[in-house]
Amino acid sequence: MAGTDETIEPSMGKRAARTAAKELRDRLPKARLEEWSIMACEQAAQWLEREYSDCRSMLLYVPFRSELNLRPLMEWGWRSGIAVIVPRCLPEQRLMALYRIHGWDELASGAYGIMEPDPSIAAYCGDAYVPDIVFVPGLAFDRQGGRLGYGGGYYDRFYDRLRDISLREDRMMPLWIGCGFEQQLVAEVPMEGHDARVGAILTEQGMRMTDQVIAFDDD
Repeated sequence: MAGTDETIEPSMGKRAARTAAKELRDRLPKARLEEWSIMACEQAAQWLEREYSDCRSMLLYVPFRSELNLRPLMEWGWRSGIAVIVPRCLPEQRLMALYRIHGWDELASGAYGIMEPDPSIAAYCGDAYVPDIVFVPGLAFDRQGGRLGYGGGYYDRFYDRLRDISLREDRMMPLWIGCGFEQQLVAEVPMEGHDARVGAILTEQGMRMTDQVIAFDDD
């Protein structure tokens, strides 16, 4: 499936690019979104088993509207004994707090109408917690790791926080994986200096590290 190289140009600016990317994603056939999401989650699980078998925790977002649905990957994480971490937005501070959840009943409607960890039930991870892998939503991605977010800057600030912790503790940064459909891949995302880039991109076609697709089958 081709990406959307003809739709978004860096010269558009972020606001126009977000509008174009959101309209394109919302036009994708809803009957296929769930199928593609399941395919992407299966690819991610196979990749984790083969390439990241020492993964003990992963941060995942709860899907909203037409985002790639990571719920099957969350359920795989629970079955596999991997800690499933979900962010909760704190609008006043413009930050994210991390919680470990063990089931869907630990979620409740939060900021922006998105399902988030219920702080009265879910286990708070602490300010200095660093997951092994971070799965990131977005409106568009490019093959150089560019990510077009929603404009709130939550993940950019979270990236900075993890980088500071990693430097202080002399540890590697967790791998950041952008999640979307093939139609969300573009030639170049408009980026600014403070924007965080992803180290890989997950779609229904597989896991891309730079411009290589890693797809697994049952062989």
